[in-house]
Amino acid sequence: MTTANSLALLTVRGTVAARTLEQACKLHNETAGSPEGMAAARALGDLSHKVYTAVPGAPGADPSEVMFLDFWMTAHGIGQFFSDPQVQGMAGKLFSTRDGVVWTPARGAFSFHLPPPASKPDRYLGVIRGPVNSVENAVQTFGQTVSESLSKARQRGQISHELFVRAAMPGAPDQPEMLGVDLWCDASGMMEHYRSLQGVYSEFKGAPQTSVWQQPQGPAWSEW
Repeated sequence: MTTANSLALLTVRGTVAARTLEQACKLHNETAGSPEGMAAARALGDLSHKVYTAVPGAPGADPSEVMFLDFWMTAHGIGQFFSDPQVQGMAGKLFSTRDGVVWTPARGAFSFHLPPPASKPDRYLGVIRGPVNSVENAVQTFGQTVSESLSKARQRGQISHELFVRAAMPGAPDQPEMLGVDLWCDASGMMEHYRSLQGVYSEFKGAPQTSVWQQPQGPAWSEW
């Protein structure tokens, strides 16, 4: 039986090959986001596809980058889908450079999903990623830090928090790597909260990658 703890998360972060995000959006919607493209992905277990773009003026992401977050039934389905030469060709047209990684939920991690206020329809994504010395220690530290600051985070606009571990795939690094994904409805509250957090950074081996993203402005990207 498939549960939330057995789903696989695919993150794809890349620089678009088109001159503008509007052109990239059009290409995406005509290929991967077309009815045929969606049907092919869903047939192999793709449950959702979300698109985010960089927050103007915020550190960590370039204006020409996009971030895709897809939840799949299994990592095997992801492998099947992207082994298709036609899918690889579409990705090559959309991105000049890209990094696709498969993640699984971190066992025992503290997570939460709270209903967003109707008065705040905007959505922002906070991401932290990097190798850790110990997954178990990182899970514990994240859990303590996030749970202790949950009330303040909610007041600042946080909607959800999830923690993932990089899936063991051929060619993947031996060093364990973790990914934290937060959803917010307030950009200024998000940045204020992140500036107040310190404890989780000590668990990473070196400085982690951090970036913030938003729902795309302008033309609508196909999502499901």
